[in-house]
Amino acid sequence: MVRSLFTDDTASKILAMPHSRSREVDEIYWPHSSTGDYNVKSGYAVLFSKYMELKGSVKDKTRLGEEEKAFCRRKLWKIPGAMIWRILLWRIITNTLSVGSNFERRNMAVDSRCIICSQERMETETMEHLFRDCEVAKRVWACTELGIRDSHDQSMAIGKWIIHWINYLGKLEGGEARLVRFVATLWRIWILRNRIMFRGESFHPNLFLNLWAKEVRNADEAIIEIKREKEKRNRDSHGINEERVRWLRESKLFHTIGAMYNCDCIRVMVDAGWKARNKASIGWVAFTETGDRIYENSKAIKAESALQAEALGLREVIYWAKNNGIWHLEISSDCLPLVAFFAGIEKAHHLTKEILEDIISLSALFHCVSFSYIPRSFNNVAHGLACKAMPN
Repeated sequence: MVRSLFTDDTASKILAMPHSRSREVDEIYWPHSSTGDYNVKSGYAVLFSKYMELKGSVKDKTRLGEEEKAFCRRKLWKIPGAMIWRILLWRIITNTLSVGSNFERRNMAVDSRCIICSQERMETETMEHLFRDCEVAKRVWACTELGIRDSHDQSMAIGKWIIHWINYLGKLEGGEARLVRFVATLWRIWILRNRIMFRGESFHPNLFLNLWAKEVRNADEAIIEIKREKEKRNRDSHGINEERVRWLRESKLFHTIGAMYNCDCIRVMVDAGWKARNKASIGWVAFTETGDRIYENSKAIKAESALQAEALGLREVIYWAKNNGIWHLEISSDCLPLVAFFAGIEKAHHLTKEILEDIISLSALFHCVSFSYIPRSFNNVAHGLACKAMPN
């Protein structure tokens, strides 16, 4: 029925959604965060994506290419320096800065000529002209130690030009300091333009360089302070984190329901494989206390992620044990996040939340059940079974 009502891709997504076997009431979750809870960061990311789609559909000079979109998503907000600098970069790249050409494009009755050029030229104030091609801008760039001269391709859009320079400078030795100087120069050109326009000031090279040097110095000091704070936090938490990881990996039992003493438990090792939504599998093998193998099984499944496949494998083992009257159970998995969840250390991902709720609910029926972590090298049998069941 699902496949008859939806396209193949949508139907595959629906069929890969696991059903809760213990909860009857549905819950609403936010699919753009790991926990399923809404937060401002993920909300902004969704709005940003929609905004980019909208900008891409407008056939004018505001249209952004894939390179600009990727840069804004991945790098823009990580550039060192003041937040106002990054906002300026954002507005330049998205062509939303209040320069003459943008006023002209909106049919506003204002003087759109460059106010800092020589009076004889008076060219239109585009962002390319203001930040790169203007004679004053050329002199400003020549005064920096970044090696930016007027031999660039003037046909390149300013957004691409900025992105290329940021990518290049970031790869050089001392890249962070170079980026600070590059963005500070853009910021100071913008401040210079506004001072001339709104305060009637004139361009003076020495004054500009003094202001630029002060801007860079403040940014350098802020970056150093941020690094010190980060190093201090790392030092304070390093011992705790190291001890926590060691405990996670070396402790046998993470979570136990019931008393594990004086009972003959069935030990089950479980593993999962995942390549894509329609290419996932699980495998598990059961042993007695004396090490005799009593059961093994594997099957292909549908899963949205490798973590979800691992959770489905754990749930399958729990239901197998219940259906076979096994009430003393030790389950071992090489999926550290899932076992850490049972220990109360990690939060459930929204793709595994319902599955893990089923496991916890069903575990209450057992006399005793435990979940433990084992390295992959100790889980080869279950891993091999899962690989064998993987769809081609």
